[in-house]
Amino acid sequence: MKQLYLLGALLMLVGFWGCKEDKKETAPPNITPNQETIIQDDPNIPDSVREINALNLVEKGDYKNAILQIDKLLAKDPLNPVWLYKKAEALEQIEDTTQAILHYQKAIESAGKFTGASARLATIYAEQGNQNALEICEDLLKDPIAFKIRSGILYTKGIYFLRAGQPQKALQIFDLIIREDYTFLDAYLEKGILYYDQKKYTEARKVFEKSTSVKNSFADGYYWTARCDEMLNNKPEAIDNFKRAIVLDTGFIEAREALARLQSNQ
Repeated sequence: MKQLYLLGALLMLVGFWGCKEDKKETAPPNITPNQETIIQDDPNIPDSVREINALNLVEKGDYKNAILQIDKLLAKDPLNPVWLYKKAEALEQIEDTTQAILHYQKAIESAGKFTGASARLATIYAEQGNQNALEICEDLLKDPIAFKIRSGILYTKGIYFLRAGQPQKALQIFDLIIREDYTFLDAYLEKGILYYDQKKYTEARKVFEKSTSVKNSFADGYYWTARCDEMLNNKPEAIDNFKRAIVLDTGFIEAREALARLQSNQ
């Protein structure tokens, strides 16, 4: 199943909101591989250069080496909330969830209030079906700084209810998001998949079709519409919608495999 990570992108936008220091991020300048080696090995490199190197490593997806650089920064300033947050993000990427949670918590404690870190922490807890997600989300919904990511916070609540085996409550949350923010595509996706898993294929198809009317380049919407078409024995429509998904996302492996399967049975 192809998953969207729109919420993650939204949380990146708020990043450091609520942190004690107002830091504006810009794209780090390029550092060559040779320079990276020198920076990593030289203890006398200025912190400002090491910060740029760490950000470059994160941009390139080299999270393990980024963590090594961040650890050197934290060795000098162990309570720096921004670098605790950045380390938590990198730990998430390498799927060290336990340490990611710990570092998000440290970032929040150090800053006193750190909206971005709280939102990321809630997301992890939600995926685990951990009730802590609800408590954090309720606090965030009262936070004026988090207003711009209200839909994302509600979405996190919906995911918690899904993982906790409460699909009806999740459905209510996704409906609320769609009423408030009809462009929030992940809400359509999760609502439709919920119906699909309940074998309500007609209802699910309507939801996915609505998502592609909101954004006609939404590859996941066409993919799931096709999945519903297939279950409803609408094979030509399924083939057409799988093709649309592939045109919009050429790397959509699941859509390619589904299309090949249908075409081989013709």
